[in-house]
Amino acid sequence: MEFQIELSALGRLFMLPAAVVDEHLKSLSGDSIKVLLCVYCLGKGKIDSGEISKLSGVSEDNVQTSLETLAGCGLIKLAGFEYKETPFKQTDLKLIGGEKAINGTQRELKKMARVRYSPKELAQKIDSDSDLKMLCESMEELLAKPLTHSNLGDIVEMYEHLELSPAVIMMIAEYCKGRGKTASAYILKVAANWFEEGISDFESVERKIINSTNYFSFESKLKRIIGIETNTTKKQREFFEKWQMYGFSDDMLELAYDKTVNNCDRFSIAYMNKILTSWFENGIKTPLQAEQENNAHKAESSDKSREKIVDEYEAYLNSLDYSTVNNGGV
Repeated sequence: MEFQIELSALGRLFMLPAAVVDEHLKSLSGDSIKVLLCVYCLGKGKIDSGEISKLSGVSEDNVQTSLETLAGCGLIKLAGFEYKETPFKQTDLKLIGGEKAINGTQRELKKMARVRYSPKELAQKIDSDSDLKMLCESMEELLAKPLTHSNLGDIVEMYEHLELSPAVIMMIAEYCKGRGKTASAYILKVAANWFEEGISDFESVERKIINSTNYFSFESKLKRIIGIETNTTKKQREFFEKWQMYGFSDDMLELAYDKTVNNCDRFSIAYMNKILTSWFENGIKTPLQAEQENNAHKAESSDKSREKIVDEYEAYLNSLDYSTVNNGGV
């Protein structure tokens, strides 16, 4: 369908380089395009980020980021800003501190250099790979925001450097979003940490997500029972993971917490761990069994106490020297 546009009816006009559309439009975020239009419309040698922010509706921090992105594309020039494009080969990555190239399939994360691309290189890479292009579009939809040059770089790093499939990357991103984390840098960090654990294929990532989701649900429940409002420490998580393995019900966890506070006058994670471990080792799974075990323990303690009294009394009698006792004056 064709449209006829009368440009003269639009009032004041300004020009943009054709390269904006020919080379960069697909890779630029919405914020970058807004900032670019404002810069060219103002036509000033010196611009104020606050003025650009007011005109474009883009936050002042994002204005600065967009200006650097535009400078990297060569669409504007910023005094004192220099962006060096990183030469690269599609299939090779280099060892840090060495010249020997290694194939991307021989993945040793700590030994492989991170390659960061310029906006132009990223655009070319995305346009030349239909799977990567679809991944970027899906990520933009999932995160519900335009992807910046930094966002695209993080996605490409997961796709190319970690060699994760688009399905795996999307699965990790959805997991992070479910935890309220939508920054691409956070998603990349999670992906890299799991990669170092040997978790990179679809099945292992799926299992990791299921286990992690179950754990965080368990942790949330425990924090409510114990009254923890801050983030858990490493030591607390170690105990929580062990208790999750025990498989106790909420009633048992609450009972263990109450016994801990009653016996210690305060909460002690080590004491609660002692209670739960004892129950687990003795097959105690319900509050009734715990009560029966407690009563049996009290009875046993009472019996031992009586036996101790009897033994002490007998020892006392045996210690008496009856030869010195005056028997009727004889």
